[in-house]
Amino acid sequence: MTGPYFTGQQPSSCGHYYPDVLRLRDEKRADGTLVRIVDCKYCGKYQFPLDPSALDEELVRELHQKGFVVGTREEEVEKVRKKALKSFTK
Repeated sequence: MTGPYFTGQQPSSCGHYYPDVLRLRDEKRADGTLVRIVDCKYCGKYQFPLDPSALDEELVRELHQKGFVVGTREEEVEKVRKKALKSFTK
């Protein structure tokens, strides 16, 4: 079956649905990027980058316990700094 198995089910990034798509693991690459590795019954194994700011708190805690450091991108920090600076100069 390639469609949703129940009402309201959201597809994976490849367009297929659980249980046809299983998340295998999240990894931190040598260059510091986080990727999610999944296995789809129809597409096979693939990976896609994860945005640390989009990770839920439970996953972040789990990654911290396993020794991974999850942070905020410098560009995002810079946006917040600029916004705060603007609010002070008004």
